Amino acid sequence: MKLLIFIVNQNAGNGNGMKVWNKIKQELERKKVYYRSFFTKYPNHAEELARQIGSMFEDKVEAVIAVGGDGTINEVVNGMVYYPDIKVGYIPAGSGNDFSRGFKVPKSPLGALSFIIQYKTSKGKLSDIGKCKVRGKTKSSYFVSSLGTGFDAAVSKLTNESKMKKYLNKVHLGSLAYVGALIRLLFTYKLTNATINVDGQDYQYENVWFVTISNQPFYGGGMKIAPKAKTTDGLLDVTVVHNLSRMKLLVVFVTVFFGAHTKFNEISQHIGATIRVESDEEMLVHADGELLGKGSVQVEVQQRKMRFLVK
Repeated sequence: MKLLIFIVNQNAGNGNGMKVWNKIKQELERKKVYYRSFFTKYPNHAEELARQIGSMFEDKVEAVIAVGGDGTINEVVNGMVYYPDIKVGYIPAGSGNDFSRGFKVPKSPLGALSFIIQYKTSKGKLSDIGKCKVRGKTKSSYFVSSLGTGFDAAVSKLTNESKMKKYLNKVHLGSLAYVGALIRLLFTYKLTNATINVDGQDYQYENVWFVTISNQPFYGGGMKIAPKAKTTDGLLDVTVVHNLSRMKLLVVFVTVFFGAHTKFNEISQHIGATIRVESDEEMLVHADGELLGKGSVQVEVQQRKMRFLVK
Protein backbone atom coordinates (compact mmCIF):
# COMPACT_ATOMS: atom_id res chain seq x y z
CA MET A 1 0.00 0.00 0.00
CA LYS A 2 1.37 3.41 -0.99
CA LEU A 3 1.63 6.37 1.38
CA LEU A 4 -0.11 9.70 1.39
CA ILE A 5 2.51 12.18 2.60
CA PHE A 6 1.48 15.52 4.04
CA ILE A 7 3.81 18.53 4.17
CA VAL A 8 2.31 20.88 6.74
CA ASN A 9 3.05 24.57 7.09
CA GLN A 10 1.92 25.15 10.69
CA ASN A 11 2.29 28.93 10.30
CA ALA A 12 0.16 29.26 7.16
CA GLY A 13 -2.61 31.76 7.65
CA ASN A 14 -0.74 33.02 10.72
CA GLY A 15 -1.26 29.78 12.65
CA ASN A 16 -4.31 28.45 10.84
CA GLY A 17 -2.16 25.71 9.31
CA MET A 18 -1.86 23.83 12.61
CA LYS A 19 -5.59 24.13 13.35
CA VAL A 20 -6.37 22.71 9.94
CA TRP A 21 -3.85 19.90 10.36
CA ASN A 22 -5.36 18.82 13.68
CA LYS A 23 -8.73 18.36 11.96
CA ILE A 24 -7.13 16.55 9.02
CA LYS A 25 -5.19 14.23 11.32
CA GLN A 26 -8.32 13.22 13.22
CA GLU A 27 -10.09 12.42 9.97
CA LEU A 28 -7.13 10.43 8.61
CA GLU A 29 -7.02 8.32 11.76
CA ARG A 30 -10.80 7.87 11.80
CA LYS A 31 -10.70 6.57 8.23
CA LYS A 32 -7.53 4.53 8.90
CA VAL A 33 -5.63 6.14 6.02
CA TYR A 34 -1.98 5.10 5.57
CA TYR A 35 -0.01 8.35 5.80
CA ARG A 36 3.03 10.22 7.11
CA SER A 37 3.40 13.90 7.92
CA PHE A 38 6.27 16.39 7.90
CA PHE A 39 6.27 19.94 9.28
CA THR A 40 8.06 22.94 7.81
CA LYS A 41 10.40 24.86 10.12
CA TYR A 42 11.71 27.70 7.95
CA PRO A 43 11.23 29.37 4.53
CA ASN A 44 11.66 26.98 1.56
CA HIS A 45 11.68 23.98 3.91
CA ALA A 46 8.63 22.53 2.11
CA GLU A 47 10.66 22.44 -1.12
CA GLU A 48 13.51 20.63 0.62
CA LEU A 49 11.13 18.13 2.22
CA ALA A 50 9.36 17.45 -1.08
CA ARG A 51 12.62 16.82 -2.87
CA GLN A 52 13.85 14.48 -0.12
CA ILE A 53 10.56 12.60 -0.09
CA GLY A 54 10.73 12.16 -3.85
CA SER A 55 14.27 10.81 -3.75
CA MET A 56 13.74 8.48 -0.76
CA PHE A 57 10.17 7.24 -1.22
CA GLU A 58 9.43 7.68 -4.94
CA ASP A 59 8.03 4.16 -5.42
CA LYS A 60 6.17 4.16 -2.09
CA VAL A 61 4.30 7.46 -2.37
CA GLU A 62 0.76 7.76 -3.71
CA ALA A 63 0.75 11.56 -3.47
CA VAL A 64 2.38 14.47 -1.65
CA ILE A 65 -0.14 16.86 -0.12
CA ALA A 66 0.63 20.49 0.74
CA VAL A 67 -1.25 21.78 3.79
CA GLY A 68 -0.91 25.57 3.83
CA GLY A 69 -1.28 28.55 1.54
CA ASP A 70 -0.21 29.44 -1.99
CA GLY A 71 3.40 29.75 -0.84
CA THR A 72 3.32 26.21 0.54
CA ILE A 73 1.99 24.63 -2.67
CA ASN A 74 4.57 26.68 -4.59
CA GLU A 75 7.40 25.22 -2.50
CA VAL A 76 6.07 21.67 -2.74
CA VAL A 77 5.82 21.93 -6.53
CA ASN A 78 9.37 23.30 -6.72
CA GLY A 79 10.52 20.17 -4.91
CA MET A 80 8.28 17.67 -6.69
CA VAL A 81 8.95 18.95 -10.21
CA TYR A 82 11.83 16.46 -10.38
CA TYR A 83 9.40 13.58 -9.69
CA PRO A 84 6.54 14.19 -12.14
CA ASP A 85 5.02 10.74 -11.62
CA ILE A 86 4.12 11.53 -8.01
CA LYS A 87 0.78 13.28 -7.70
CA VAL A 88 0.49 16.55 -5.76
CA GLY A 89 -2.54 17.54 -3.69
CA TYR A 90 -3.54 20.60 -1.71
CA ILE A 91 -5.48 21.34 1.46
CA PRO A 92 -6.15 25.09 1.84
CA ALA A 93 -5.00 26.64 5.11
CA GLY A 94 -3.63 30.02 3.98
CA SER A 95 -5.07 33.50 3.61
CA GLY A 96 -5.26 33.77 -0.19
CA ASN A 97 -5.70 30.18 -1.43
CA ASP A 98 -5.73 31.17 -5.10
CA PHE A 99 -4.52 27.70 -6.06
CA SER A 100 -7.72 26.21 -4.68
CA ARG A 101 -9.80 28.66 -6.75
CA GLY A 102 -7.97 28.22 -10.02
CA PHE A 103 -7.45 24.46 -9.78
CA LYS A 104 -10.94 23.79 -8.36
CA VAL A 105 -9.90 22.32 -5.02
CA PRO A 106 -12.76 22.13 -2.45
CA LYS A 107 -12.64 25.23 -0.24
CA SER A 108 -13.03 23.45 3.08
CA PRO A 109 -10.01 21.48 4.36
CA LEU A 110 -12.10 18.40 5.15
CA GLY A 111 -13.75 18.62 1.74
CA ALA A 112 -10.32 18.77 0.09
CA LEU A 113 -9.17 15.77 2.14
CA SER A 114 -12.27 13.78 1.22
CA PHE A 115 -11.60 14.47 -2.46
CA ILE A 116 -7.94 13.42 -2.10
CA ILE A 117 -8.84 10.16 -0.36
CA GLN A 118 -11.49 9.37 -2.95
CA TYR A 119 -9.20 9.95 -5.95
CA LYS A 120 -5.77 9.12 -4.48
CA THR A 121 -5.27 6.11 -6.78
CA SER A 122 -6.25 8.04 -9.91
CA LYS A 123 -3.66 9.28 -12.38
CA GLY A 124 -4.30 12.89 -11.38
CA LYS A 125 -4.82 15.80 -13.75
CA LEU A 126 -1.80 16.66 -15.88
CA SER A 127 -1.47 20.44 -15.64
CA ASP A 128 0.84 23.19 -16.85
CA ILE A 129 3.14 25.12 -14.54
CA GLY A 130 5.45 28.07 -15.20
CA LYS A 131 9.24 28.10 -15.12
CA CYS A 132 11.02 31.39 -14.44
CA LYS A 133 14.46 32.84 -13.91
CA VAL A 134 15.24 36.31 -12.58
CA ARG A 135 18.38 38.00 -13.87
CA GLY A 136 21.30 37.40 -11.53
CA LYS A 137 19.87 34.20 -10.08
CA THR A 138 21.77 30.95 -10.61
CA LYS A 139 18.73 28.65 -10.69
CA SER A 140 15.24 28.64 -12.14
CA SER A 141 12.06 28.53 -10.07
CA TYR A 142 8.56 27.28 -10.81
CA PHE A 143 5.12 28.70 -10.17
CA VAL A 144 1.64 27.16 -10.32
CA SER A 145 -0.72 30.14 -10.37
CA SER A 146 1.01 33.38 -11.37
CA LEU A 147 4.17 35.42 -11.56
CA GLY A 148 4.08 39.16 -11.09
CA THR A 149 6.59 41.92 -11.60
CA GLY A 150 6.26 45.55 -10.52
CA PHE A 151 3.54 47.02 -8.33
CA ASP A 152 1.81 43.74 -7.48
CA ALA A 153 5.12 42.20 -6.37
CA ALA A 154 5.71 45.23 -4.14
CA VAL A 155 2.18 44.83 -2.74
CA SER A 156 2.77 41.11 -2.13
CA LYS A 157 5.99 41.90 -0.28
CA LEU A 158 4.30 44.51 1.90
CA THR A 159 1.32 42.18 2.53
CA ASN A 160 3.57 39.36 3.73
CA GLU A 161 5.33 41.78 6.08
CA SER A 162 2.06 43.25 7.40
CA LYS A 163 1.25 42.83 11.09
CA MET A 164 -2.44 43.35 10.28
CA LYS A 165 -2.48 40.19 8.14
CA LYS A 166 -2.29 38.07 11.29
CA TYR A 167 -5.42 39.61 12.80
CA LEU A 168 -7.36 39.65 9.54
CA ASN A 169 -6.65 35.94 9.03
CA LYS A 170 -8.22 35.19 12.40
CA VAL A 171 -11.55 36.56 11.16
CA HIS A 172 -11.13 35.03 7.68
CA LEU A 173 -10.49 38.40 6.01
CA GLY A 174 -6.85 37.83 5.10
CA SER A 175 -7.34 39.12 1.55
CA LEU A 176 -8.02 42.59 3.00
CA ALA A 177 -4.34 42.74 3.98
CA TYR A 178 -3.56 42.80 0.25
CA VAL A 179 -6.01 45.68 -0.28
CA GLY A 180 -4.46 47.61 2.62
CA ALA A 181 -0.95 47.19 1.23
CA LEU A 182 -2.17 48.28 -2.20
CA ILE A 183 -3.58 51.53 -0.84
CA ARG A 184 -0.40 52.24 1.15
CA LEU A 185 1.79 51.92 -1.96
CA LEU A 186 -0.63 53.58 -4.37
CA PHE A 187 0.71 57.11 -3.88
CA THR A 188 4.42 56.33 -3.62
CA TYR A 189 5.11 53.63 -6.21
CA LYS A 190 7.39 54.73 -9.06
CA LEU A 191 6.31 53.74 -12.59
CA THR A 192 8.69 52.62 -15.32
CA ASN A 193 8.79 51.76 -19.03
CA ALA A 194 8.94 48.10 -19.99
CA THR A 195 9.44 45.78 -22.94
CA ILE A 196 7.43 42.56 -22.97
CA ASN A 197 8.59 39.85 -25.37
CA VAL A 198 5.96 37.21 -26.08
CA ASP A 199 7.03 34.28 -28.28
CA GLY A 200 9.63 36.47 -30.00
CA GLN A 201 7.45 39.55 -30.50
CA ASP A 202 8.36 42.75 -28.60
CA TYR A 203 5.73 45.05 -27.11
CA GLN A 204 6.71 48.44 -25.66
CA TYR A 205 4.80 50.00 -22.77
CA GLU A 206 5.19 53.29 -20.93
CA ASN A 207 4.37 54.06 -17.28
CA VAL A 208 3.93 50.42 -16.35
CA TRP A 209 2.37 49.56 -13.01
CA PHE A 210 2.81 45.82 -13.24
CA VAL A 211 2.95 42.76 -15.46
CA THR A 212 1.28 39.53 -14.39
CA ILE A 213 1.90 36.17 -16.07
CA SER A 214 -0.89 33.74 -15.24
CA ASN A 215 -1.42 30.01 -15.46
CA GLN A 216 -4.95 30.26 -14.01
CA PRO A 217 -7.44 33.11 -13.55
CA PHE A 218 -6.91 34.11 -9.90
CA TYR A 219 -4.33 35.95 -7.82
CA GLY A 220 -4.11 38.28 -4.83
CA GLY A 221 -6.75 36.46 -2.79
CA GLY A 222 -9.50 36.05 -5.37
CA MET A 223 -8.89 38.74 -7.99
CA LYS A 224 -9.71 37.40 -11.47
CA ILE A 225 -6.68 38.91 -13.21
CA ALA A 226 -6.65 36.53 -16.22
CA PRO A 227 -10.28 35.44 -16.82
CA LYS A 228 -9.46 33.20 -19.79
CA ALA A 229 -6.34 31.50 -18.41
CA LYS A 230 -6.41 27.70 -18.43
CA THR A 231 -4.12 25.25 -16.66
CA THR A 232 -3.97 22.76 -19.53
CA ASP A 233 -3.66 24.84 -22.74
CA GLY A 234 0.15 24.98 -22.87
CA LEU A 235 0.06 28.80 -22.72
CA LEU A 236 0.44 31.60 -20.17
CA ASP A 237 -1.73 34.73 -20.07
CA VAL A 238 0.07 38.09 -19.79
CA THR A 239 -1.63 41.16 -18.30
CA VAL A 240 0.06 44.57 -18.54
CA VAL A 241 -1.30 47.55 -16.57
CA HIS A 242 0.11 50.83 -17.91
CA ASN A 243 -0.57 54.58 -18.30
CA LEU A 244 -3.15 54.58 -15.52
CA SER A 245 -3.64 57.45 -13.11
CA ARG A 246 -3.30 56.51 -9.47
CA MET A 247 -6.97 57.02 -8.73
CA LYS A 248 -8.10 55.09 -11.78
CA LEU A 249 -5.92 52.17 -10.65
CA LEU A 250 -8.17 51.84 -7.60
CA VAL A 251 -11.20 51.56 -9.88
CA VAL A 252 -9.43 48.93 -11.95
CA PHE A 253 -8.59 46.85 -8.88
CA VAL A 254 -12.24 46.81 -7.87
CA THR A 255 -13.23 45.50 -11.30
CA VAL A 256 -10.50 42.82 -11.22
CA PHE A 257 -12.55 40.80 -8.71
CA PHE A 258 -15.15 40.36 -11.48
CA GLY A 259 -12.72 40.07 -14.39
CA ALA A 260 -14.14 43.30 -15.88
CA HIS A 261 -10.79 45.16 -15.90
CA THR A 262 -9.99 43.84 -19.38
CA LYS A 263 -12.37 46.43 -20.85
CA PHE A 264 -10.03 49.31 -19.92
CA ASN A 265 -7.73 50.63 -22.66
CA GLU A 266 -4.86 50.74 -20.17
CA ILE A 267 -5.02 46.96 -19.67
CA SER A 268 -3.20 45.01 -22.39
CA GLN A 269 -3.22 41.24 -22.66
CA HIS A 270 -1.15 38.68 -24.53
CA ILE A 271 -0.94 34.90 -24.62
CA GLY A 272 2.22 32.89 -25.23
CA ALA A 273 4.52 30.07 -24.21
CA THR A 274 7.67 32.12 -23.59
CA ILE A 275 7.71 35.60 -22.07
CA ARG A 276 10.47 38.00 -21.12
CA VAL A 277 9.92 41.18 -19.09
CA GLU A 278 12.55 43.95 -19.10
CA SER A 279 12.16 47.45 -17.67
CA ASP A 280 14.10 50.73 -17.43
CA GLU A 281 13.92 50.60 -13.63
CA GLU A 282 14.31 47.18 -12.01
CA MET A 283 11.02 45.80 -10.73
CA LEU A 284 10.43 43.32 -7.91
CA VAL A 285 9.37 39.82 -9.01
CA HIS A 286 7.18 37.34 -7.13
CA ALA A 287 5.94 33.83 -7.92
CA ASP A 288 2.69 32.74 -6.25
CA GLY A 289 3.15 35.63 -3.82
CA GLU A 290 6.68 34.64 -2.83
CA LEU A 291 9.40 37.21 -3.60
CA LEU A 292 12.05 35.97 -6.06
CA GLY A 293 14.21 39.06 -6.47
CA LYS A 294 14.48 42.15 -8.65
CA GLY A 295 15.21 42.66 -12.34
CA SER A 296 14.30 41.25 -15.75
CA VAL A 297 12.67 37.84 -15.78
CA GLN A 298 12.42 35.04 -18.33
CA VAL A 299 9.32 32.81 -18.17
CA GLU A 300 8.29 29.72 -20.09
CA VAL A 301 5.39 27.32 -19.75
CA GLN A 302 6.03 23.71 -18.76
CA GLN A 303 3.19 21.95 -20.54
CA ARG A 304 1.37 19.22 -18.58
CA LYS A 305 4.30 18.96 -16.20
CA MET A 306 2.61 18.08 -12.89
CA ARG A 307 -0.06 15.60 -11.83
CA PHE A 308 -2.45 17.36 -9.44
CA LEU A 309 -5.20 15.75 -7.39
CA VAL A 310 -7.80 18.34 -8.43
CA LYS A 311 -11.22 18.34 -10.07
